Amino acid sequence: MSCVLRAGGPNFDVDSFLSNSTLQPLIVYRRGQSRFPNSKAQPDEQSGMNISLSVRDFSDLHGQIEDALRFLSANRSELQRLIEFPGVESVEVDFPIHDRDVAVQSERFPTALISLLGELRIGLVVSHYPASSNSDVS
Repeated sequence: MSCVLRAGGPNFDVDSFLSNSTLQPLIVYRRGQSRFPNSKAQPDEQSGMNISLSVRDFSDLHGQIEDALRFLSANRSELQRLIEFPGVESVEVDFPIHDRDVAVQSERFPTALISLLGELRIGLVVSHYPASSNSDVS
């Protein structure tokens, strides 16, 4: 999985939100529970969800951006409802990319995306992964 939207907060009733939402999460997690069954990780300190915005490869940032713009525009009213939902403290879009063997690695994001994220009050994250890593991270 590539580009995802993450929403969460310690007091976010994710099940209540999803009960009448058109958004389809990849994963839902709940405060006090382990995110992954049989995991030895500590229980989550907040509730939330991840939603896929793109399935493009980590090397296709341009395609991920196109898909994210399309998703954010098409789901604008539902995303606004999510952002304003009680208990939601953080909403962000994460673009995963592979590290490149270059002196300086920089990524550009179009003003249309930056403007839309700003209007919706959604944060922007860029996660770097070694080029040899598996692109199926969510």
